[in-house]
Amino acid sequence: MVRQRFLRGRLPGWSGKSPLWSEAASAAQRTGTTGTRLSWLYAFLFFELGVNLPFFPLWLQAQSLGADAIGIILAAPLLTRIAANPIVGALADRSGRISTALSICAVLVAMGTALLGIVASFWPILIAVIAIALAQGPLIALADAMTLGRLAEEPQSELTYGRIRLWGSIGFAVANLVAGWSLEWFAAPSIIVLLLLSAVLTAGAAIRCGGQAGRRPKVAASSGALRRPSLLLLGTVAGAALVQASHAAFYGFGTLHWRANGMSGAAMGGLWAVGVLSEVALFALLGYRMRGPASAAGLLVVAAAVTLLRWAGMAQDPGLATLVLLQLMHGLTFGATHLGSIFLLARLAPDGMQARAQAWLAAGWAGAMAGLTTVSGRLYESWGEQIYLVMFAVAAAGLALLFCVMIGLRRVPLRGPASLA
Repeated sequence: MVRQRFLRGRLPGWSGKSPLWSEAASAAQRTGTTGTRLSWLYAFLFFELGVNLPFFPLWLQAQSLGADAIGIILAAPLLTRIAANPIVGALADRSGRISTALSICAVLVAMGTALLGIVASFWPILIAVIAIALAQGPLIALADAMTLGRLAEEPQSELTYGRIRLWGSIGFAVANLVAGWSLEWFAAPSIIVLLLLSAVLTAGAAIRCGGQAGRRPKVAASSGALRRPSLLLLGTVAGAALVQASHAAFYGFGTLHWRANGMSGAAMGGLWAVGVLSEVALFALLGYRMRGPASAAGLLVVAAAVTLLRWAGMAQDPGLATLVLLQLMHGLTFGATHLGSIFLLARLAPDGMQARAQAWLAAGWAGAMAGLTTVSGRLYESWGEQIYLVMFAVAAAGLALLFCVMIGLRRVPLRGPASLA
């Protein structure tokens, strides 16, 4: 009873009843105050994304913008991140102050989001969105690099990271529901209010995390194999980026398509939440099965294969029951790709390049997603749900690259511990 009261006060949303919440509680108890603060950071950071990804296109549509204009505005911040992410990641690595860079970026995002409440028409909105993206793009990569550094001495860092990161997925799911309901009651302007609130809370959580992230122990490569692991790193970045970027049509036009088919805001929010709840389960439990770079690469291959199935199903314009099943695949298509890629990059990247490696991945999928979002905007009005066939082809290319990485890891093993600890 005393332990439950303690955890109730320390963990977001702890009720003492749900087994999934119990899994997250054990991780946060081990990492103490740091784990709790990181959990809040991910929750607020992904709450913002949970409002933005599904519902920002609806706000743009309410500003009397067409599909072409919406596609350009959604693609512009992704293109911006191609430059912003590596630059900010390099500066953070060289200064050794990843958490400081994270805090500065989060504050700038909050300031930029406030501008969206006073701008109108295509060009002012586009400029504001690009300004926000300069600081928002590196946030997740910096948060991951900081968290992995602080968990470097954990005996099962994959498991602990997953259980902290799952609060981001919970925040995303809650945002889907809240934003869906707000559309029913307050219409499109409520989206900007929710974005601003979540940006301010993210900035506060980033500042509270403070301090410097720990360093990962150096992992030596086998003799004469330094060049090949670098190629494996690039293959991981490219393959995972393509799989993640294949979500472009869904993120940009999935909600618009559902709305055109007459689906309610609450139902759309519910579908997004189903997908993210599958992510929560994956982050909570998958660390038990992931041991070192080989298993991380295998996970990436499985995730890419499931992504092919998902987009093939979405191209058929399925009904609500099938949509629920396809949304349950999101835990693998996004969550497993994210988890497998960041841990594989953490093992392949040398010391002093941790933030940059994560930033390269974020920039890679942002660039690919920018192009695919623009293509989706061009094709959606004439192709409709058939744009998911383009996403299928992109994910297939990612699967081919990740399969090569998995084979390459077997031929060029890395010496060192089986986990990041």
